Amino acid sequence: MKTIAIKSIVGAALSAFMLAGTSMVHAATYNFNFPSYTSNVVSSVGSLSATDIGYFWSVSRGDQVSETFSGSGLFGATSLELELNVTQNVLSQGASVDWDVLVNGVDVGDWSWTSASGTGLTYLSYTFAAISGEFNSLALVVKNEVPGGLGSIALGVNTEASVSNSVVPEPDTLGFLLAGLAVVSLVQRKRA
Repeated sequence: MKTIAIKSIVGAALSAFMLAGTSMVHAATYNFNFPSYTSNVVSSVGSLSATDIGYFWSVSRGDQVSETFSGSGLFGATSLELELNVTQNVLSQGASVDWDVLVNGVDVGDWSWTSASGTGLTYLSYTFAAISGEFNSLALVVKNEVPGGLGSIALGVNTEASVSNSVVPEPDTLGFLLAGLAVVSLVQRKRA
């Protein structure tokens, strides 16, 4: 009789582990273009042409490019990949435009473009602690002031970006895992 009870308990513990495995949020990626034609742009000009936006140089004016996304379906973002195209760089020697990178309003990192950087593509990659909720916004916000007359930069539109999450257990998964571990521990104690 004792053997049948132990087998039942072990079976229940294994069932809990299997249920927990089916309740995982699987890694996902949301791909999009950023900045895009629908981005909100604060800069000295705004839209320069059909392919670029700018000029960015002023924290006091609130220079930034941002966009909101609805229905991305990606929860718990943990990484961001950005391909930015600096189409114009008229910074004087030694000047730079420094930026904060915000995902859902959370600062996940920085980037900077200097006079020596020229123009062209730059690839940015950020890894960060999981941000709660669904991915819904990305913003690049200028965080310094380039002195008057020392230039600015412009960005190309429709470059590629993606935000991803890691495999994260849902709350009920953790409950099942803890229950399963408790049962296995109880079985081991009774055997000893």
